[in-house]
Amino acid sequence: MHKLRIVVIIMFAIYSITANSQNQLEFKNFPFDMETLQSLSYRKDTVMPRFILDKFYYIDTKTNKKIGNNGFEIAYPFVGRKSTIIKMNGKYGAVNKKGELLVQPLYNSFQLWHTPMRENMVAFNNNAQNVFDLFHGEFVIPGNGCAEPYVERSTNFSFKGDNGKYGVFKIDEKQYHKIIIKSIYDSIYLIKFKLIIAKKHNKIGIIDENDNLILPFTYENIVISTPKYYTIPNLLGWKNETYWEYYQLSNKPILLLKSKYKCQNIGEIIVKKGFGIYNENNKYNILFYDGSSMKNEYDWISNNGTLAINGNRVYILGDDGIPFLYY
Repeated sequence: MHKLRIVVIIMFAIYSITANSQNQLEFKNFPFDMETLQSLSYRKDTVMPRFILDKFYYIDTKTNKKIGNNGFEIAYPFVGRKSTIIKMNGKYGAVNKKGELLVQPLYNSFQLWHTPMRENMVAFNNNAQNVFDLFHGEFVIPGNGCAEPYVERSTNFSFKGDNGKYGVFKIDEKQYHKIIIKSIYDSIYLIKFKLIIAKKHNKIGIIDENDNLILPFTYENIVISTPKYYTIPNLLGWKNETYWEYYQLSNKPILLLKSKYKCQNIGEIIVKKGFGIYNENNKYNILFYDGSSMKNEYDWISNNGTLAINGNRVYILGDDGIPFLYY
């Protein structure tokens, strides 16, 4: 009897399947940092930054009038916070919605802290001694921010047999490995608890941990949602003949919509009722859960759907999907 070589496939490697990157625009030609702008553009305020002539100014979106007299080299949105980051005279600081400086522009750099416990924090000069709370508009002494979100663990894992095929084993409470699915599959894309997405004879389907067929092996291509905070993907899209079917992955997959479009970034879109981003004729658009799309197409759309670019114009879509000309 041949000894099986246990090879656990790292689940997150599957996301290379969906790596249909959008056009690589020259972001360095913009005066602001695109990643920071995306982080601070998920919601619109009544006060928004706009590039006018040669500087950014904050404007009242109801009256379209400037707020304060200060113009900035860079100005980021507030997204519901009391303050935000600006650049003035080559240095970074922070302002409130009245355009008043809360942090004098004295710093050469900054770093946003992208964690659930510190999402409002910015460290000027990337220094933990200069941490500013954008939500409350004040300097703070941060806590450790180490609380980890709850992640439900799977007990099923894939392995590669001596025959070069893949199967699944289960780890029980005593840490024993028990083979529950023999190594007969070409690939195993994802194991989500009792569901197993696999490839057999160049077709993709879903089985359960008892090797019962859940969705038939008739699909040709696949995209899987990117998890947030280390959770397991919960959306799946795959091509069946000429259209794409998109499912929610639960104990029994639920069909959400059918579309002719292959979407990327499914499950990441913040725009209301947005599902994913698709490309048609080298232009990008957002597909909604009802199968409709945005009125306008763009040269580029950010991963979460909150920013868009056409030519040299940058729009903030925010969570409502209505274009606001930022730059």
